[in-house]
Amino acid sequence: QFMVVVSLECKYRRPARYDDLLSLTTRVERVTPAKIEHSYRLHRGQELLTEARSVLACVDRAGVVQRIPDALRGLDGATAAEG
Repeated sequence: QFMVVVSLECKYRRPARYDDLLSLTTRVERVTPAKIEHSYRLHRGQELLTEARSVLACVDRAGVVQRIPDALRGLDGATAAEG
């Protein structure tokens, strides 16, 4: 099984520059039987630079939609941040 990008939306609010120290926070917004929705927020310090959303779908090698594996179903609401 594979996770493929179904949709991606990005709002650029401020530019980032080379050598900026950035922080990306990713949140699992919703998990359905076949899809996972994420949100993303990119900051430079306290300043919000970019917001984004994506939807990933689980498919098999033939591209047929499959149920998400049990190990991923419990991710609803999970958050990860990296600096």
